[in-house]
Amino acid sequence: MSKYYFETRDLVIIAIISALGGVSSTYIGYLGNLVNRFLGVPFGAGQFLAGLHIFWITLGYGLTKKRGTGVMIGVLKALVELFSGGKLGVFILVLSGTQGFLIDLVFLLLRKRNFISYIMAGGIATGANVLIFQMFFAPYNAMTLFFLISCIAFFSGIIFAGYFSFSVLEILEGKEKKYGLKKAITIGFATLLLFGGIYYYTEIYTTGEKISVSGNCENPYDFTYEDLKSFEKTVKTEMIGEYKYEEEKEYEGIPLLDILEKSIPKGDKIEVIGNDGYSVIFDLEKLNDDIILTHERRLIAKGFDGSYWVQDVVEIKIE
Repeated sequence: MSKYYFETRDLVIIAIISALGGVSSTYIGYLGNLVNRFLGVPFGAGQFLAGLHIFWITLGYGLTKKRGTGVMIGVLKALVELFSGGKLGVFILVLSGTQGFLIDLVFLLLRKRNFISYIMAGGIATGANVLIFQMFFAPYNAMTLFFLISCIAFFSGIIFAGYFSFSVLEILEGKEKKYGLKKAITIGFATLLLFGGIYYYTEIYTTGEKISVSGNCENPYDFTYEDLKSFEKTVKTEMIGEYKYEEEKEYEGIPLLDILEKSIPKGDKIEVIGNDGYSVIFDLEKLNDDIILTHERRLIAKGFDGSYWVQDVVEIKIE
């Protein structure tokens, strides 16, 4: 018997699972944004896929079957996200570490590693995602919406972090029937995610930091933040959405009017398009110097509803 709690095999599994989980986080966020876009809402509905973030933690726990695996994968996965440019910054360590701790705690309390323990661990850890955000950022100022989003996240955890990870483990351990509907569905879904990930990282993620200015203008062009950094200014504002709120703070960015001026616009409307396809339209005459684009490619639309604050801007189209 090894004198170390985690053997070499366990550490290798934890490292691989953490790396895969960290790298896939951006892709999962992209899928969540697609769900929002499909349903016609700026945020929230994408929590249906939040369980995919926790899938890696429950899968890793199932492969090692050792307490503490959840916390280790949660923290290491967060470090991968942090150093690969994750938008949550160091907060991701708190979020993912807590989720990993909850996975360990549920398995400890339920003792048995069976189907019920997996779906409970997945559901609770994923549902906690919304609660943690509410505690630190208070993004939902309507309790009904907070409860609804929490339920969506919980059931996402049951499906993706619980049922899906349990099914994958049964296949990996040879417990699943050689031929069966459950096995076919699990492999089919995993294959779909794999090819979706390949498409995302080859066709979408690799677009880089350039933003395109196009449409009804004399001088369409592409630019990076550094190209127009000399126009940078600071804006202090709060984000007020119908159901979402961000406290007042200072943002640094390039005024949208300065970006448009270089293109010599001929139209009277501006469409700002995010990497996930979400877009908003402004009347050109209503724009002001306090609408800026940050280094993270987020549109800060002071004076406009929170739904106009577009993430990951990739194109500005003049109509």
